[in-house]
Amino acid sequence: MDVEDYLKVFERVAEKRGWRTNPDRELLRDFAEGLLENKKRYGIATCPCRMVVGNRDIDRKIICPCVYAEEDIKNYGRCYCGLYVSKEYIEGKISGNVPDRHAEYYFLS
Repeated sequence: MDVEDYLKVFERVAEKRGWRTNPDRELLRDFAEGLLENKKRYGIATCPCRMVVGNRDIDRKIICPCVYAEEDIKNYGRCYCGLYVSKEYIEGKISGNVPDRHAEYYFLS
């Protein structure tokens, strides 16, 4: 899989879930590159905007799209990293900072 393949995957996922992809194509390319790097590095395509903690069960939650994406898009108009967004977000009807609900795992020993 390469960057262009990921761009197509992003579109399919968004369409299937009733989301949109971020209209910033450069941002989408950056995400695709990050996912490819994480797949190579960790064996799973974890979201490039979150830290892998080394626990497969926890890290599985941040495979893109992460388990938090649907609720984040519903509540804030976008997922944490901004890859997937709602129509309302694109239209400027909804905005705000999305909390990192995965952060609780970063400090586990």
